[in-house]
Amino acid sequence: MKLLLCLSLLILTQRGPAWAAEDSTSLIKRGDALDAKLENRQALEIYLEVEKTEPSNAELLHRISREYGLMMDDVSSAAEKRQFGEKALVYANRAVAADGKNAKAQLDTAICYGRLAPLMDSKTKIAYSKLVKQYVEQSLALDPDDDLTYHVLGAWNYEVTNLNPVLRAIARVIYGELPSASYEQAVENFKKAIQLNPRRLANHVELGRTYAAMGKKEEAREELSKGLGMPNREKGDPESKRLAQEALSKL
Repeated sequence: MKLLLCLSLLILTQRGPAWAAEDSTSLIKRGDALDAKLENRQALEIYLEVEKTEPSNAELLHRISREYGLMMDDVSSAAEKRQFGEKALVYANRAVAADGKNAKAQLDTAICYGRLAPLMDSKTKIAYSKLVKQYVEQSLALDPDDDLTYHVLGAWNYEVTNLNPVLRAIARVIYGELPSASYEQAVENFKKAIQLNPRRLANHVELGRTYAAMGKKEEAREELSKGLGMPNREKGDPESKRLAQEALSKL
């Protein structure tokens, strides 16, 4: 009897997770459901299981990139953040290589460079900024209806406009000439993002922060307050609200 019990336990442990026998489509849907609940590690585990049989599936690879990128928020040290960010970038690049016309893969690559840039030295930071612009524009050309694409482009305009003199000098070298960027263009980008997806609170917060940088206090208060009044739905929403409170306190 004990032998039979041991054999049964051995068989169960060799089978792996209960979902391991599901087909790829079902598994990806299961991962998507976990992602929607912000259970990123669990979603990643499932996506990585599917990767074993579909290593060139661009839709899958961009999902893996997304989970690694979001998990940067789960760690505190710069080294750990960079480790997750670089893994995310590897998968984003693989997704682009698998399907160059996949807009989300292009956007993921832009986001990866944007997430990693603050962790890098000044020269690399500006080089990554150039790549953000390159990939976000490629994504926009493939899909002009994704609010996140406009959000990233708005963030790029905001950050480049806000460069300090040292980074501006490096940017002139990296870009060839200082890129055309402005708070006004950032405002247009964030407004377009809001038009496409008014439920993403970060769109309102970043528009408010841009207005604040321009000295438009009333417009800034309106958008920042709007973002603060919305429920958290995404991984980065608590940080967006922290930035909104910080901006409001300075008005």
